[in-house]
Amino acid sequence: MQHTPRRSRRRLGIAAGTLVAALALVGCAGGGSGSDDAEQELIIGSQMASLPSLDTGAITLAGYEGQRLIGNLVYEGLTKRDVSDPNAAAGVGPALAESWEISEDGLTYTFSLQQGVTFHDGTDFDADAVVYNINRYTDENDPHYDAAVGTYYAVLNYVDSVEAIDDSTVAFTLTEPFAFFLADLYNVYFASPTSLDEDGNEGQAKNPVGTGPFVFDELTENQSISFTRNDDYWGDAAELDRITVELIPDPAARTAALRSGRVDWIEAAQPDDLASLEDAGFVATGNAFDWEWSWQLFTDVAPFDDIRVRQAMNYAIDREAIADDLLHGTAVPAYQFFAEASLYYDEADNIYSYDPDKAEALLAEAGYADGLDITVGYITAGSGSMQAKAMNEALQAQLSEVGINVTLDPVDFSGMYAALGEGNTGWNAANQAFSLEQPSSWSWSMLCGTNYFGYCNEEFDALHAEALVTSDDEERAALLTEAGHLQTEDAGWMYVVNDTAPRAMASYVKGFEQPKSWWIDFTGVSIEK
Repeated sequence: MQHTPRRSRRRLGIAAGTLVAALALVGCAGGGSGSDDAEQELIIGSQMASLPSLDTGAITLAGYEGQRLIGNLVYEGLTKRDVSDPNAAAGVGPALAESWEISEDGLTYTFSLQQGVTFHDGTDFDADAVVYNINRYTDENDPHYDAAVGTYYAVLNYVDSVEAIDDSTVAFTLTEPFAFFLADLYNVYFASPTSLDEDGNEGQAKNPVGTGPFVFDELTENQSISFTRNDDYWGDAAELDRITVELIPDPAARTAALRSGRVDWIEAAQPDDLASLEDAGFVATGNAFDWEWSWQLFTDVAPFDDIRVRQAMNYAIDREAIADDLLHGTAVPAYQFFAEASLYYDEADNIYSYDPDKAEALLAEAGYADGLDITVGYITAGSGSMQAKAMNEALQAQLSEVGINVTLDPVDFSGMYAALGEGNTGWNAANQAFSLEQPSSWSWSMLCGTNYFGYCNEEFDALHAEALVTSDDEERAALLTEAGHLQTEDAGWMYVVNDTAPRAMASYVKGFEQPKSWWIDFTGVSIEK
């Protein structure tokens, strides 16, 4: 099938261990069955409040949870997150590309594609399909070009051209060396050219056609989305016949759904519920990973333009009480920019401890001896938000002890980014959570002139820029560790905790070992009743 001309030129400029419960022979009646002749359906209670567009890059609007529970089921990239070792940070593994070679100058990446891959509609996945999709993301003259979808693929800003060498070989030429090119291709998803030609972008947004291990089945608006196993999958076929994701943003409702058997698995399990769930025979899992839950301080305006106030915030909070008492060990206290599970973590940068006397002294020195009032916007539910209401209210109470009076302004996931994008939020800080494992995406959160929060350290930016073009892993890691040291010294954020992503599931859910990542591979998961 002819997809497009075989060459496209770019036209745009973008340690807590696993918590395991005793496996009791107890399990509420859920959606799955492990008998040979019964359908194995896994029903997941998600914290998402709404479903995103189902078109490739637009799925990222639902955060990592959207990618984990929707995008990675239907679509694939040339690479993927390698989570095969649950005790190691996620690496880079082959996906639709079985291997690759990098030129000595770091500018050309030549990919050998997997053989025998087809899209869910039967269209061949080949080098022409790669060029077709990249052209769609980068060429304004392409009939299926969508600036909104392409916006989510900043990695493609480094691509000068892509060329199909033969049916199973494709070469990307970059404008400059980019050390994270392979890592960042993981969610540059590929859609069927036939589907796009026949149904356009709107069709892809409603009926996604990829190459993934599951096929889109049905969607009930703002309630659920279902997928069936791709029996023609090029890799190891999934054991599950069906996955259904139900939208249950309220954490108590998710727990109730698990207890009643309405769902088999819940995301972001409430820490208060884990002990009783385990007593009832459910399984709880968690694993510390590179996930930072913090308050991003607006450092370009008062009061957080004064480093002493930012430092006071970090000395005023009791992270251990949040992690151990409130969250019952499902989080790890964060004393610096990087999580302990990060490749760039240095224990020497754990410079903030619980010291309310020091916090009060710093506030007095900064001219706030009588205290100050601030407003903080926070995401109520969604990807990685943890127990946002309870955590923010606990921080509110702790900060009040040193004279910092906090007004909390709850918003939903999309509302947070809409407010930040428009500016004039009326906030002094924002609470959201994200992973720092993808350094190329840091611009929106901390680089001078491009982040939402006014933070600027030119030395940090220089180290970050050097890391992006440093091919040696150890040298690159050292540069980013030093950048993190500077951000920690600056107290650019109020560092609170790092997540372990607690989940709970019925004991008949088998084959899942939680990785040190937000990424999950569902192909080995099964239902055994």
